[in-house]
Amino acid sequence: SEMCIRDSIREGVGRIRMRVHERGVGETQSCGTGACAAAAAMRAWAGPEGSDSWLVEVPGGVLAVDFVMTEAGAEHVVLSGPAELVFDGELHA
Repeated sequence: SEMCIRDSIREGVGRIRMRVHERGVGETQSCGTGACAAAAAMRAWAGPEGSDSWLVEVPGGVLAVDFVMTEAGAEHVVLSGPAELVFDGELHA
């Protein structure tokens, strides 16, 4: 409900938790696209009282998603958070 979404916004910042399941792989540590989409959905569901800043907790850490208006009037989604190399390999054809 809208009340539950508004309850997730404290001091102007929304906070949600998200898990990611990738087909053929299983659960993954994070997904930047999914975090942005989840924050956008929560923001829209919250209505006029929704936040432009969200913290999205995923198994790999906490991501920040911010909705920013440009001078030209376009809205951008800015994702930030930790990045860590989890695999390295070579492919020989």
